[in-house]
Amino acid sequence: MTRAPALSCLMLIACGTGTPAKPPEDVLPFAAASKDDAPDPAVMGPFPVGVRTLEILDTGRRKPDGSPRKLVTEIWYPATQDTKGKPGTTYDIREVFTPEQKTMLTGVDVPILKTPAVRDAPPAATHGPFPLIIFSHGQAAVRWQSTYLTVFLASHGFIVAAPDHEGGTLYDVVRGQLAAVTEGVEKRPQDVSYVVNRLSRLPDGDPLKTLIDIDHLGVIGHSFGALTALRVAATDKRVKAIVPQAPTTTDYAWIGLPQPVVLGIPVQIQGAHKDRTLPWDENVAPAWVAQQKPCELLDLVAGGHFTFSDLCQFDLATLATQVKLDIMGTDIKTVLGDGCGTANPPASVAQPLMRHFAIGFFNAELRGSTKTRDLLTQGKAESFGAGVAVFTSDR
Repeated sequence: MTRAPALSCLMLIACGTGTPAKPPEDVLPFAAASKDDAPDPAVMGPFPVGVRTLEILDTGRRKPDGSPRKLVTEIWYPATQDTKGKPGTTYDIREVFTPEQKTMLTGVDVPILKTPAVRDAPPAATHGPFPLIIFSHGQAAVRWQSTYLTVFLASHGFIVAAPDHEGGTLYDVVRGQLAAVTEGVEKRPQDVSYVVNRLSRLPDGDPLKTLIDIDHLGVIGHSFGALTALRVAATDKRVKAIVPQAPTTTDYAWIGLPQPVVLGIPVQIQGAHKDRTLPWDENVAPAWVAQQKPCELLDLVAGGHFTFSDLCQFDLATLATQVKLDIMGTDIKTVLGDGCGTANPPASVAQPLMRHFAIGFFNAELRGSTKTRDLLTQGKAESFGAGVAVFTSDR
């Protein structure tokens, strides 16, 4: 902004004939996705990102000891421009482990997950409200398992809430309290709906209270979180679009629901042909066949199960072996190394690719950016590397 227009604005305000200009820190470097704008969804959007942690208690669902179900929820949101450059939030996976287990990790090089999201930064209030997206983590994982996606979504003008699904987290594994998968099939979708309910009635004075657009609600999830996304889309009609990553077959996701299940909303499935945990032919392929238009499919040809997360950088297989974790009696190295090997695409290739299609999808479906849909093509998939991914659209 040049000095002359700025001075003119001040003069108009002083004379009482104009309206206050937006403060300089709220002037975006480029436009967010809209009907007329389609920013690159693979990279950071126009907003810096803030993050806060909210402990949500579901008093209507009690555990055997009588205490309410606890949903510790990470919330990423668009922040004001003066947030840019401030120290970002980090996540240390060692904090998941017990004091005794931490001693077993002495001398082990455990990386810190760094993000640009600034703890408790002021939200970009003059640009809201923002569509809400719920992220659902995988079984035995954590709410911050996919910051490569959740933080970037917030930078494009979304509020992203990721609850820890109590009983199905890495914290529960460490303490020997991991619940059966069958328990999560029912509880996880209820978690998502409850978090949406709570965010829709934040207390007066909460800085996010007027900024969450519940009418434009999306869900994205990985693995068991993908099942959660599919199931909550069938049970909560507020959901307008979903992205299941490395999903189970819908035969399992929709078990016990009235058949046939017709979602009636846009769906983008992201899967990997070399997924050993939930193999393509038994899971992704039938889940794709079960969808109705409009639907999309992104196939990471050489991807594996944990390609869809930040967890590969921690080498969880080695950490789990070091602290002698038993994860459901599985071969830890086989399970936790799925998607993290040299035969799989590196994060530097896979993560921008997945962001391009997931964030582009939500920009088109929840922010009304019709021009963004022109970016969701096989040609764009090829731009991340020849043969890395195959994109199919059925509209």
